[in-house]
Amino acid sequence: MIRRKWTHREIGLGIGFLLAMIGLLTFYIWYQTEAVRLGIDIGRRREDISSLRNDIRKLELKKTALLSPERVERIARGDLGLIDAPPEDIIYGNGGGRH
Repeated sequence: MIRRKWTHREIGLGIGFLLAMIGLLTFYIWYQTEAVRLGIDIGRRREDISSLRNDIRKLELKKTALLSPERVERIARGDLGLIDAPPEDIIYGNGGGRH
């Protein structure tokens, strides 16, 4: 059996093809890894959004409770010692308009 000798051109083409295949494989692996990483990141961000929405709901309920008229009046009368103004001290306006 006679072995055929490779020319420089054939060796160059072979090496070029091999490098192209390695490059494509490297790109494909990077692309797949990046897609998985981004998918995981999106999942985490969705969890963060859900958690923040729950926090917002809790804060809105707390705000409503803190600003309730009954609580404000209790603090005004109990803690601050405020009382109702005597009727003679109340001045009723004309509704804001000029006559």
